[in-house]
Amino acid sequence: MYEEEKGPAQLISEPRRLLAVNLNYLGDAVFTTPALAALRRRFPHAHIDVLAGERAAAVLEGSPDIDRLLRRPARSGLARSVFLYKVLRAGRYDAVVLFQSVFSSAALARLAGVPVRVGFAQDGARPLLTHPVAPRAAGEHVIPAYARLAGALGAAEAELRLKVTVPAADDEFAWQFRRDHELGHPIAGLVIGATRPQKRWPEEHWAALAAKLQAAGVAAVLLGGPEEADAAARIRALAAGTPLVSAVGRTDTKQLAALLARCQVVVSGDTGPLHVATALDVPVVALYGSTDPAATGPWGVTADRPARGTVLYEALPCAPCRKSPTCGGEFPCLRLLTPERVGEVVFSILGGSKRRLSLAMAAAAAAAPQGTPR
Repeated sequence: MYEEEKGPAQLISEPRRLLAVNLNYLGDAVFTTPALAALRRRFPHAHIDVLAGERAAAVLEGSPDIDRLLRRPARSGLARSVFLYKVLRAGRYDAVVLFQSVFSSAALARLAGVPVRVGFAQDGARPLLTHPVAPRAAGEHVIPAYARLAGALGAAEAELRLKVTVPAADDEFAWQFRRDHELGHPIAGLVIGATRPQKRWPEEHWAALAAKLQAAGVAAVLLGGPEEADAAARIRALAAGTPLVSAVGRTDTKQLAALLARCQVVVSGDTGPLHVATALDVPVVALYGSTDPAATGPWGVTADRPARGTVLYEALPCAPCRKSPTCGGEFPCLRLLTPERVGEVVFSILGGSKRRLSLAMAAAAAAAPQGTPR
């Protein structure tokens, strides 16, 4: 059994300057927000900087728990290490929290003379940390694991809540988008992309689901980044005859968050926007295959809390394969999550069967005044 060291906690009462070395991807950054909130509450007068990759920084922008957000350049290897070292030296930090707990980051923090160094005791980093924290255990979600890093400095958090801020200008963008495209109510956001192929639901499944939703009176909107533009075009072609609105490639991160906030349900694989939707309290239908929802699933979505959404996961013998699929690109774990099955879950979240929902939408449309409600 791993035992965390206790003595180093006495090295610090309240830091004047603290750096949190965050992660690279959008979803990973959202997972760190409860820990950042805990640090802010524990050290209300400290200056807290966060260093993050471009995608992570985009979702953390505007957080009340961060004084300054530093963007890590899109480089790797030696150049990235040099940049981190310069940040550590220039910042004159009293403490650093390494969400990226690797040997190189811990070594650079020590070399830069940061007195208090918090991180997971993994990848050879333990001897370089003043506050080593037990690595994430099997079956432990990453959110409480990250919170344990803050806890090493006495920043315990009773309730772990994800936080994403949506500026007023981006909320206005979402309202205008809804009005321009005459989107009714309810709206289902379909997040079609992911970082790896084994996380992506088949395009023909997306097209079939969109058709089912539209036929039942649910406005389906494709969501994603510019890298999904070609996929969105193919999905729209497969859904020929179904008027399908796409915001893919037409938003920045906060505009995407604002659109997600306007949805009544979001369907997504294991990707950043799924966790943004969860942070915004939008019900989700999460499609998992190559990754384990116990470790990276939508936070707070459990069988006893159906209003928060549903996780669909087949748990095949080969799952979770993570970055090493063995199925030759067939991805049966995702293909087995049929549009019919996903659609029924969506209709259940929205409050009834497809037929009841369709009748309700027709009645609402007939009774509604002119104009799209906000």
